[in-house]
Amino acid sequence: MIELNPKDYALVESLFAMKKQYIPALSVIHENFPGRVFVNRIYEPSIAIVWATGRWMYLEGCINSEDDKVELSSFIHDVVVPDCKQQNINWFEIYTSDNECWDDLLLNNTYLHRLKADKHYESVYTFNLEKYMKLNNRNTRSLDDITIDLLEYEILPQKLRYLPYVADKFMTKTCIGVELRREDVRIAVCRNNGFVFGNEYFIDVDTFAEEMRGKGYATLAAARLIDHLLDNKMFPLWETTHQNIPSHKLALKLGFEVHDSYPVYAFMLEE
Repeated sequence: MIELNPKDYALVESLFAMKKQYIPALSVIHENFPGRVFVNRIYEPSIAIVWATGRWMYLEGCINSEDDKVELSSFIHDVVVPDCKQQNINWFEIYTSDNECWDDLLLNNTYLHRLKADKHYESVYTFNLEKYMKLNNRNTRSLDDITIDLLEYEILPQKLRYLPYVADKFMTKTCIGVELRREDVRIAVCRNNGFVFGNEYFIDVDTFAEEMRGKGYATLAAARLIDHLLDNKMFPLWETTHQNIPSHKLALKLGFEVHDSYPVYAFMLEE
């Protein structure tokens, strides 16, 4: 696989266009989020990997030969695995379309020896503004003892900012988020995670303490962020695994609707 220079990222945009789950890949391609792009050939690439720094990989295209399988497996063994070890992490994920060719490669020990892969499905949810407006008054009441702050968050943690392939412009780039606190205790955060393309963005939400979950804090944080970005004509996207029932329920509560489902291959590095 050949790594592209940022000026050539547009070569692979057509492989990822028109699919909501690939907004993160398009965010990298348009240099809104740090990442790397690899292709099987410079002239009319048929396979591309977009690797969002500190997050995950997006694989798209078509396997046409045994050489394609060997090239992709070599990339994973020779580039991805060493990078994980350098960062002291023992896993990585590959998002792709639902095509048997990816099973034949990514779940096959013939090509990916010493790597354990687990395939699961995730869904991307699009935002229904009309439904959100109807639900919003009922679901997002203010709480008198809660402080709500609009904050900026750096899109990359400190340990990733100085990787050799991260451009200087991303070292201090920030995204917007909402934090809920009771006195000095952080309760919940919802933020744009940095994946932005056009007028759409992905959000992450987390309620930190187990005993605080199910009390409406995540709903309140998400609604405040959505309201703020709606003023700028920005519309959120939601993503979660099929097994994450609380996340699914929260998405529906905020007026999101399932748009599409797709496989994710999660790899564990063997010791």
